[in-house]
Amino acid sequence: MKQIIRNTVMAAIVTAATFTTNMGNAIAAEALPQAVIAVIDSRMVRFKSAAGQDIQAQLDTIRKKFQAEIAEQENVLKAEEATLKTQRSILPKESYDAKLRDFQNKVVTVQREVQLKNQQLETALTNAQNELQRALKPILQKVLKDHKATMIMDVSLVIEKATGLDVTTAVIEQLDQVLPTVKVVLPTAPASAAQ
Repeated sequence: MKQIIRNTVMAAIVTAATFTTNMGNAIAAEALPQAVIAVIDSRMVRFKSAAGQDIQAQLDTIRKKFQAEIAEQENVLKAEEATLKTQRSILPKESYDAKLRDFQNKVVTVQREVQLKNQQLETALTNAQNELQRALKPILQKVLKDHKATMIMDVSLVIEKATGLDVTTAVIEQLDQVLPTVKVVLPTAPASAAQ
């Protein structure tokens, strides 16, 4: 008899717990707002906005300048290497080995400069993109409000969508008014790395 009562009480507790959990889930589901999704092509914003194009143009100019500097240093190294090769049979071994070590050190220095310039470019790009993102935040907030949307998703995450959900053009137009240009600033190279 006690066993039957105990089983009945346990069944009542499990039923109550299940009912409470289901009610809690139903209440939580009712509390969530209905999802209204807008779609944006963030890649297009980066490359088609005035600020994005300005960033890219400045980076291209800096990159071309760096490439010209490196090409000049490479030409000097190639000429020195050719001279060194002709001196191999003429110079005493110790003298040739010293010149070879000096040449190899110059090559390593140029390689470090290339790495440093690439790091500077990457940092400058990141900083410029961060500035663009800071300017985008209030614009995206306004788009959410204006379209009564609950979220904005990047188009790269969307498999299919209905027409009228894409807000990319509106975002680019507003961004162009707020932030037409972004100054790309190269970080200064540490003194020890430049040597």
